[in-house]
Amino acid sequence: MANTTTNEVFDSFESSFQDKCLIPSDLELVWLKNAVARYSIECEDISFNEDTMEFDSPLSQYAIATLGQFMKVLYQEREWSKVNKRVSISGKDFGIDATGSQKTAARYELEYNSDKADEMIAHLKTTAYV
Repeated sequence: MANTTTNEVFDSFESSFQDKCLIPSDLELVWLKNAVARYSIECEDISFNEDTMEFDSPLSQYAIATLGQFMKVLYQEREWSKVNKRVSISGKDFGIDATGSQKTAARYELEYNSDKADEMIAHLKTTAYV
């Protein structure tokens, strides 16, 4: 069985949302490194070679999906930050905040994705009853 490539993780990440924006590959690589670090701390040690863009061993599809979910949380944190930085206009007698519902929606989506990532890593851990 061949080693897992980073493109397999990128595909898992990119297939999890329908946005039409292009994400720079350098940014995806940073998110992947952060995802690998989190996975290595919370579940089991994995590493990949940045020169060959391959992991040192084959990963299960669930591990690939978990790394993709970690990347999605990082993506969503960036989106939430972008929404929160949009300008709101408020004056003495009036206020315009067209992003109020967008901020709430972005926060809920971030919380959902973060909870899903936590749940996925919990499924990968060995239970205490074994």
